[in-house]
Amino acid sequence: MSEVKPHYRLVVVAGPTAVGKSKLAFELARDNQGELLCADSRQIYKELDIGTAKPSRAEQAAVPHHLFDIADPRETFTLVEYLAAAEIALADIWQRGKLPVIVGGTGLYLKSLLYAYKIPEVAPQIELRQSLLAAEAEQGEGHLHQRLSQMDPVAAARLHPNDLRRVVRALEVIAATGQPISAQQSREAELRYPCLYLGLSMPRPRLEVRIEQRIVEMIQTGLIDEVKSLRERYGADLPLLQTLNYREIGDYLDGKMDLPAAMQAMHIHTRQYAKRQMTWFRKDAGIHWLELDQTNLAEHDPWLQSQGLKRDTVLNVGLNPELSPELMGRH
Repeated sequence: MSEVKPHYRLVVVAGPTAVGKSKLAFELARDNQGELLCADSRQIYKELDIGTAKPSRAEQAAVPHHLFDIADPRETFTLVEYLAAAEIALADIWQRGKLPVIVGGTGLYLKSLLYAYKIPEVAPQIELRQSLLAAEAEQGEGHLHQRLSQMDPVAAARLHPNDLRRVVRALEVIAATGQPISAQQSREAELRYPCLYLGLSMPRPRLEVRIEQRIVEMIQTGLIDEVKSLRERYGADLPLLQTLNYREIGDYLDGKMDLPAAMQAMHIHTRQYAKRQMTWFRKDAGIHWLELDQTNLAEHDPWLQSQGLKRDTVLNVGLNPELSPELMGRH
């Protein structure tokens, strides 16, 4: 095994959805006595597997995974709770002499963990949440996001209008503290931990095809049944069912659109999400970008080796020729 150089205590793999960061992180953890730690705000929830592209059971059995499947989908797992759990996991991994490999596309999780955001500790306010959700239902989709944009435009710009869980949380913090949540999330200049911060990116056309491929795979591996199961257990109004991939399939199940239209909506919304992720990550000067202009990461292996990391297998991020045009509604 390559000896890990002493200038970092952990590795971070970030980037837009579908770029291949999970596979790279898995390989780095497997080949460098590492363990994976989740930095994805939906993969922390139990039962949300296919729609969040959660690591497979085989992958989780091959390498220790932390902070996946730790939260009940009916409950809000706050940023404060995530940071506390992440710090416990990091301490445990280090104590056993292993290398933490953090992977995910939730920029706020990563910045908060790595740069020591000051997070307001505000207890959940159930009555306020119910009132806000009732207002959204009465006033129409996007009402709460518009309200947040007036009270805290910085926080609103970070959140998708349909991300009701976080929009409500931001309004909840404002109500409790009298201050915008963004003003309370000041970042310290230095990293909290010496880390090797990797970012993956690729040309947009290639990423869009990978997004399409992922959507087809989700449908073929049971996303529709997963959404049905979640609805049966928790009801169609479960906030997490209003998030990417689940919302569109819910609309299909409700007869609002056919399956090809739902998949096209997933594609559009995922592209938009990937763009927001890249805008966020590109602002972080601490990230070393691995630009995937070719079909794999082999060209970056010498640099990874110079950082004390080995990768025994080639990460194939090429195009899958076996996409189903019929399933995507293309002829």
